[in-house]
Amino acid sequence: MLSRKEEKEIVLKCKRGDSSAMSLIYETYKEELLKSAIRLLNNSSEAEDVVSEAFINFFKSINKFNPKYPIRPWLHKILKNEATSQLLKRNKTTSSDDDFTNLEFSEPSGEEEVFNSEEINYVRKALTKLKREEREILEYYYFNGLSIKEISLILSIPDGTVKSRLYSARISLSEKIKNLMEKREK
Repeated sequence: MLSRKEEKEIVLKCKRGDSSAMSLIYETYKEELLKSAIRLLNNSSEAEDVVSEAFINFFKSINKFNPKYPIRPWLHKILKNEATSQLLKRNKTTSSDDDFTNLEFSEPSGEEEVFNSEEINYVRKALTKLKREEREILEYYYFNGLSIKEISLILSIPDGTVKSRLYSARISLSEKIKNLMEKREK
């Protein structure tokens, strides 16, 4: 990840047409955006296209970008808009059971609880049962590690609304996991 000072310098270089600065931004954020797009679209080839379009739009509009703001939320907002357009093109309104099958869980640190594979499968399956908006906010917060402030910038909603939606999404996810576990026990 780039420091804020580095970001500002790189954005200014991009505004001057420096291709190495553009490459640095691309290399820094491409994997994160691709993972996010795969989770949003549930299709890796569409995700790659959407990420490419997001970067194209980012660089086309770089002169409008104010370097006093961080790059990451802006890139995610562009990606979200591209993914939404792709979903509308597909005319897909409900998620399939294949959602989140390719989730990558990071290795737990010393204090984190280690999930066994059955528990991970419950989480994956429960995520497929959530509304798109609930999955999206959990994705940004837990899988991309975005802050409340960054999410509010991406979604163009107040911080308090992000917190409220995150809380509701956690409750929904918990209920879905509980229901799946109860069904398994029967």
